[in-house]
Formats: sequence, C-alpha cells, structure tokens
Amino acid sequence: MLREIPGRAAGPVAEALRTLLAAAVVLALLWPASLAAWPLTVDVGGNDHRFARGFHEPEQLGGRSMRWTDGDSTLLLPQPPAGAPSVLGLALLDSRPERSTPLVVRLGINGAEVTALVLHGYFPRNYRLLLPPRLSASGTVQVRLQSEAPLIASDGRHLGVVVFDATLTPQCSALLLPGPWLALCALTGGALAYAALRLAGAGSRLALTSTGVSAALIAFGVVMRPLEVLPYLGHFAAAAAIACLGVLLARLIVPLALRQHSGAGSRLMVAGEYAPIVLAIAYWMVVLYQRFMVLDGATALGPSPWTVGVGVGLAGALGIGLPLWWALRGRRLPPGAGRARGAQIALVTLALAAGVHLGWSLWYAFTRQAPDFWILFRGARAWANSGSLYDLEAVATNHFGHVFKVPPFYGMFFVPLARAFDGLSVLAAHRVMNVFLIIATALLWLRMWRLPLISPSAAALLIVMNFRPLADTIAFGQIDLVLLFVLTAALWALREGRDGLAGALVALGALFKLYPVVLLAFFVLKRRWAGLWGFALGMLLCNGVAIAAMGWELHRVYLFEVLPKIGGTTAWVENQTLSGFIARLAASPMSATIFQHQPLQLLGMALSAATALVVCGLALIPTDRRSPAFALQYGLFLLLMVLCVPAAWMHYETLLVIPFAAMLLYLQGRQAPLGYLLALGVSFALIAYGNQWSFFNGTVTGVLSLLGISYKLYGMALLGLLAGAALLETRRPVVAAPAERAAATGEAPVGLTPGG
Repeated sequence: MLREIPGRAAGPVAEALRTLLAAAVVLALLWPASLAAWPLTVDVGGNDHRFARGFHEPEQLGGRSMRWTDGDSTLLLPQPPAGAPSVLGLALLDSRPERSTPLVVRLGINGAEVTALVLHGYFPRNYRLLLPPRLSASGTVQVRLQSEAPLIASDGRHLGVVVFDATLTPQCSALLLPGPWLALCALTGGALAYAALRLAGAGSRLALTSTGVSAALIAFGVVMRPLEVLPYLGHFAAAAAIACLGVLLARLIVPLALRQHSGAGSRLMVAGEYAPIVLAIAYWMVVLYQRFMVLDGATALGPSPWTVGVGVGLAGALGIGLPLWWALRGRRLPPGAGRARGAQIALVTLALAAGVHLGWSLWYAFTRQAPDFWILFRGARAWANSGSLYDLEAVATNHFGHVFKVPPFYGMFFVPLARAFDGLSVLAAHRVMNVFLIIATALLWLRMWRLPLISPSAAALLIVMNFRPLADTIAFGQIDLVLLFVLTAALWALREGRDGLAGALVALGALFKLYPVVLLAFFVLKRRWAGLWGFALGMLLCNGVAIAAMGWELHRVYLFEVLPKIGGTTAWVENQTLSGFIARLAASPMSATIFQHQPLQLLGMALSAATALVVCGLALIPTDRRSPAFALQYGLFLLLMVLCVPAAWMHYETLLVIPFAAMLLYLQGRQAPLGYLLALGVSFALIAYGNQWSFFNGTVTGVLSLLGISYKLYGMALLGLLAGAALLETRRPVVAAPAERAAATGEAPVGLTPGG
C-alpha cells in the first residue's frame, strides 16, 4: 500500500497542481488588495523613505513636508495595475523668486523624457500628467526630475525645485489587471512558500493553508498600509525562495527517515546528530536575505566583506566537495553509510567555516570603539581622582544613556587599572581576556559532557559559537563573556552536585550585572537549597571585599540612590525584550530614553511575568541533574534574563550559547522531525546573525521595518517554544523503531540509510 511521504508528492502531476493552486491563491488574495490600495500619494519629506532618490534632506515649508531636488532627482513610485492608464500628480514649487526666468523642469518617465514643466510664481502648483498603460517587470515607475540647480552660497547646496507630494491614480474605466511585478511576486512567492513547507515535511493541506493565511496577512497589510507593504512584495517572494533553498540544502545533505504514525500520514525524521548542519545552513540563508536587501536598494547595511568571502568559500566547498564525494565513493560503502559520511563531511566543512567567520568577527571587534568600556573606565578614573563612580543626575535623567550604573564590585576591578595604565592598554587586555574566556567556556563545556576535542560534538559547538553577540560583547567592551563563563561553571557545579559553589558563582555574576539573580528561582524549583546558601555566602564575601576596597558610602549610594532609579524599559532598537517590543508600538526605536507610557509598560510586564511562569512550570519537570534536559531547563532561565527583563541589549544574548548547546546535546541519540530542526535553525539564525544595524539603517520605513527590528526577539521566543516542547517530550518514553518494523514497513533507521 502506497503512503504519501511528507515533502514528496503522491504523484508529480498532483503535486504540481497543488503548487499552482497555492500560487493562484496568493495571487487571488494580493490582486484585489493591491487594487484597493490605489490611488497612492507619497508625501515627499514625510513617508518617502522608499521612494525618493537624489533629494536633499526633508524640510518643512508652510506647514508641509518637502524636499529640494539636487537638479537630477528621481521618485520611485509603485507600479500601477496593468491595462489602465494612470494620472501622475506632482505638487511643485520653484521657491527661488529671484530667478530672472521661470524654472523649467524636465520630466522623465522610466528613462524617457516626456515633457517639460514651466514653474511660474512663488507658490505651489499641482501638475498632472496622463501615463499610458504599461507592462513592466519592474516594481516601480521612475519619475525623473531634472532642472537647473545653482549652488546657493548661503546654504551650501545645489537647490533645484521643491517637491511636496506625488500621486499616482489608475483610471478605473479600463480593465485593471495585476501588473507583471505583482503577478511575479505573488505567483513565485506562493509556489515557493508552498514548496518550502512541503519540503520541510508539512502535509499538503497544512502547507496550502499556511501559504494562504500568510498571503491573507500580507494582503491585509497592503490594504491598510499600502505604501509600507506594497513596495516590499519582492521581499516576501525572496524570503520564500531563500527558505526553499535552505530546506532543499538540508534535505540534500542530512539523511532522512520516514516514520509512520498511528494517525494519518507520516513524518520525515532526522537523527539529532545532524541538527548542527541545519543550524549552520539557516545561518547562511539569513546572509543571503541580507544581500537581497542590498540589491533591492537598501542603504547603510549589508553583509561584511569577510562574511561574503566565507560564504562564497563555503558554497564552493559544499558545491564541489559533496558531489565529488558522492561520485567517487563508488560501491565501497553501502548507500546509507555513504549518505551519513557525506553529512559528516558537510558538518566538518560548516564547522570550519564557522570557526573562520568567528575568528574574523573577533578580529573586527578589536577595531571598534568600545563605548561601554569607556563608561566603566572613566567612572573608575573619576573615583580614583577623588570623584565618584556615579553621576546621580544622569542616572535619574536617563540611565539608558552613557552613565555608570553597575555595582561598585564591578568598578572595583577597574580602579587599580585606571591608576596604573592608560585606557587603550586596559581595553586591549580586556579584549584579549574575553577571547580567552570564549576558548575557556568551550573547553569547559566539552569537559563537562566528556566530549572529545576532535569530535562531531566539538564541531557542533564551534557552529554554535559563530554567534554575533560574542563579538559585539568584545566590540562594546562589555562583561557578558565573563557571565557566560561563570554561569557555564555554575551549571557544571550543579551537575557535579556542588550546589553551594553554583550559588556562589551566580552571586559573582549578579555582582557584575543584576539579572543572574533569576537563577535563584531555578534553585528553589529544583530544591537546590545549598545553592541559596552559596549565593548568600558569595554575596557576603564579594561585597565584603568590595566594601573594604571601595568603602561603604559608595555602596550606600548604589543601593539607595542608583538602584531604585534604574528600572523601566526603553524603545531603543537594541532592546530586544518583550517590554522593548511593546514600547516600540508607541515610541521611536531610535529613542534611548526611558519609556513613560504606563499602560504599555504594564502590558510588557504582564507578558514577561506570564513567560516566567511558563518557564518555572517547565523547570518542575523531573530531570536528572547530569542530563541535557536539566541543562535545557537551566538554559531557559538564561533565556528569561534576556527576554523578560525590562531592558537587555543584543549582546546580552551571549548567554544563549548555553541553551543552544544544550539543545544539540539533548537531540543526540534522538530522532526529531525535520520541521522541528528547521525551526530550531531559524531560531539560531535570527539570534546568532547580526545586530541592530544589520537590517536597519536608522530609518523606519513603515510597519514592516518596525516589526523587523525585533527579529532577535522572535528568535528567542521560538527557542523558548522549541525548548519547552523538548522538555515536555521528556515526560514520554522514547521509543526507537525496531529493525523488524523497519523491514516490514520500509522505514529506514535514522542515520543509516537515506529516506529522502
């Protein structure tokens, strides 16, 4: 009896028809939505970030937004529906009354000059031009404005003509057909999104439904915010294409097996040992999407040259090496063993690429300005010169600014260095120390789990360590790598039954930054009472040393005048917490001030509290202290530290190396659905790649960029869901498919023979 394999069609013709249906559904949703969006008016100087090229900066004139042209400027307006003429409207003003002759503006459409406008008088005029129907694969109508633009001595700029707004209105008397660009984006995006879901193991109904729901959400955005969504339809199609490519690569590299469930249908399963391959592939797919953004016209962002170089080298190695291996292996190995060996080669190749990229990232971090380090160093130098660590007025005004606000224990380490050395020497030593801490953390992790230095597990850890927050910690001069090492050591102490030592290590971490106190809840839920005593003793001893070195008065100031004033959240783009996401609904992501909207503050706190309760519930699941599941529970509390506190910058996510590494350990020896591993890869890619400037140039172009700013938040939420699902799975007995059943049903044992 034939069974439908997820990701494979029961018949090529049937699957092709379903793919065409998915494409047609997306087009049927986006076509009427795009018609409802017209006419479109671009407020030049207002909502023109996607549409204005070659203009001067926005200004206000007579209460209206405007921009000066520089003599040769272009508006990129969305392409109107096909089959209908359109009316282009322009609101222009000469604004230079001293001209002896009227200003002439030559108007070009899509590279062809069509007319010349003569501007008379010192007041705005509206000009309208009928555009004939046009079929174009481009998503824009290019409106070029050329005019005389003399250099204004008092201003220092070449000023042409003032542009207030541009309107494009299709004439509905004709049949309105979807433009080629809309049709291309809808059809390819729908087909590729459906194909990616099918390749990931989703059933045809689920894939079709998910594709339709996603298209409906995009269509809703087109209707409600046309200028903010319609120009970005190509981004959705590109995301679907990149996702399809990533899933296809994963399926080509990792061995798959088919598991028949008691219910309807089957699932594609993957041995957990191959999960690092999926994580690495997902990472490089994000690089591809960032590169697409640059090709689409995004400015002031894009992958770095070394990222592109490593990616090209990796693509060449995999594109040449794996086919060569499969071609040369001949009949020396059974087919399944050959597939598994090829996956191991790919794992090593991906790990080497991750190591090279991490090395270059750390080298680049050494060239950065380290603003956070200088806050600490200058505070310590001020105290050494009979000043104070804390500027209480600056703390009260906005503690999210460049102010010293950490405990005196942290500052204590900088005081003797500030007295004896210059800042640049201390910064260099600080960065070298952090590099050694990365190495020490990796070695401690391998030693903790008895993993050989040369092994697939070590290669997997190297892939996880290709983590941008690590490099940013060094670049900014932060302390997160110290916390990563200390909290990894605390997990090791818990595994070895040394709960008191674990508590003392948490106390040490909390004296660098406060949020490790969250782990006290973990001690309580796991009934590690000695950890609480160790924490108390560690706090007593460390603070005793700090008081002896820095004095009680400084600690009194911190406890009673600094600590009470450093609460709250901020909408700043780098704050990826739940509270930060809520704050950005009402405040600019470029604002680094304290967020003051109390109802939204309470909403953020409520969501964070609910998340914390869920994590506490997961911690109550019984696990052996030496098991990866226990480490995963511990890692969820580290996730709480950077997801549920009011404010946590992206480099704080350095700590998430631990839950990702724990997830890979947990998956070893287990089978996992391909879709689960792909979701884990997406989570890793979102968190591990880039920072606040990787996909954002400082300008909010609309709702999509506002939502996209929080991409690391989505990765953390997804990591929490996947870790929670894994912990819930530990409550069920692990059942491996017997060889007899595999022979009877055709199911291939995972990791031995390929199932797809």
